[in-house]
Amino acid sequence: MGFSQALNEFWVARSDRERAVLAAAGVLALAAGLYGLVWEPGLKASAKLSATLPRLRAQVEDMRQQQREIVLLRKSSGTASQAADLRALLRASIARTALAGSVQSIDWQSNDRVVLAAPSVEFDSWQQWIGSVQRELGIRLESCNVAALEQAGMVRVEASFVPGGAGPRAP
Repeated sequence: MGFSQALNEFWVARSDRERAVLAAAGVLALAAGLYGLVWEPGLKASAKLSATLPRLRAQVEDMRQQQREIVLLRKSSGTASQAADLRALLRASIARTALAGSVQSIDWQSNDRVVLAAPSVEFDSWQQWIGSVQRELGIRLESCNVAALEQAGMVRVEASFVPGGAGPRAP
């Protein structure tokens, strides 16, 4: 005998009054289950979100204000202060590398551009230094003339550098 057949026999054996009581109890159990499993957790989640939302909105507004301040600070620092530090930054960076003895001069070319001349440097060391200057200091290599020397791996370099925000403008 299957479960559905046993349930059907049980239902048929009951009087109309017992069926009504069992149906009402089933509806009541179903309503209690829906309330406990769906409605109450939904109300709790809604209350939690309602309490959290103003704080999150305030955090977003604070981040937007900080973003505006960052943009203003970047604009106010300008390229003049970057250009003033550019030569010193390049000299300090070169002093920490094997290129220190190879660099002949670091001179101003214009207000926001510095020119570096090195009559004989190792090409691989030059490339590594350029990568680190751009990555760590935010200084961009604007132009570079590299000429091979007779000695393998050695080159003559003339390069111009600009602060990270400056550079050649599109025509």
